[in-house]
Amino acid sequence: MTIWVFEVPGNVKMQPLPLKCPPNSASGPIILPDELITELLSFLPVKSLIRFKCCCKSWETLFSDPSFVKFVLPIFLSHFLESPSKSITQTTDPYYSLKEKDCTMVVDSCNGLLCLVGCSNEIWFRVWNPATRTISDKLGHADLPDLTQTLLKFTFGYDNSTDTYKVVALEDAAARVFSLGDNVWRNIHFPVYFYLDDGVHLNGSVNLLAIRDYIRDYYDPRYITVEQVTIISLDLGTETYKEFSPPRGFDQKPYVKPSLFVLMDCLCFSEVVKETHFVIWKMTDYGVEESWTQLLKISFQIMKKYVSLPCFPLHLSKNHDTLILESYLGSLPIVVNLRDGSVERIAITNGQRDRLYAKNYVESLVLCH
Repeated sequence: MTIWVFEVPGNVKMQPLPLKCPPNSASGPIILPDELITELLSFLPVKSLIRFKCCCKSWETLFSDPSFVKFVLPIFLSHFLESPSKSITQTTDPYYSLKEKDCTMVVDSCNGLLCLVGCSNEIWFRVWNPATRTISDKLGHADLPDLTQTLLKFTFGYDNSTDTYKVVALEDAAARVFSLGDNVWRNIHFPVYFYLDDGVHLNGSVNLLAIRDYIRDYYDPRYITVEQVTIISLDLGTETYKEFSPPRGFDQKPYVKPSLFVLMDCLCFSEVVKETHFVIWKMTDYGVEESWTQLLKISFQIMKKYVSLPCFPLHLSKNHDTLILESYLGSLPIVVNLRDGSVERIAITNGQRDRLYAKNYVESLVLCH
């Protein structure tokens, strides 16, 4: 498995702090309080923090403290914003090297962790943090001896209520959840639908786009109606699910497979309308069907020579003027400038590839075991 990196760094702007020396300490050093030092360190990139572990024992302890890891995680995630880059580089950075070659697929990333799946006579997975260069042992395989090629989907997410990462395995007629906290698979009640994707993680839940009452094992729009399309949300804390409808504006037969994804911390839904427009809907209040609003409507004419259908968004810039799109068929992602309608394909600057699939990834200090 080859890892490619398309970096979308955040632009961190820090204001200088006006420090004043006490009147009688002009010749002495300024001692910053621990709370201020911690806050200043939280603005540094993950790789810098890892390097600074060797500066002093207290920093090494701080950077491994679960409270500090949780404190800086939202900051790292908020920095995943803007980038002038339009290229992908096959990384030679040792931070991203993966010595274990027994995993062949990336399930997804969550809070800086990548869930990897491998298979031989059985299926297993590992959890990897490329930034900290740590990876878990093989997990899950010993507890699923009957798992065969009937497995359809893996998805990965974080349970906020128990501070635990979980893997969900969807089979033809069953669903199971593996918790990294207790290292056990559990069967859960889950609807037997035809699932269009692997699911996306948001707010402690995994959300999947599905089709009800559908007996085929591939997407065929001739036998699908709008009323059959639904969204299943699995709460990773209670391991129960709820179901809600796609946007009301989604009212035409879906000849192109729709998509479910997360942009700007909101659940989003996309569709291609009459092969003329690519429309993105945003659920502004998670779980509330009435909160679906149209976020973007893009003429497909400006994209069609660059990306094959179906496609789904990976990233939308903060000011809504740049969109990165990925194709399900493994072609290179594209960058759409929504201000002037220009489109650029993200180029590979070195190495070779047969097929490329993109996943969002943000560095963190989260432990993978």
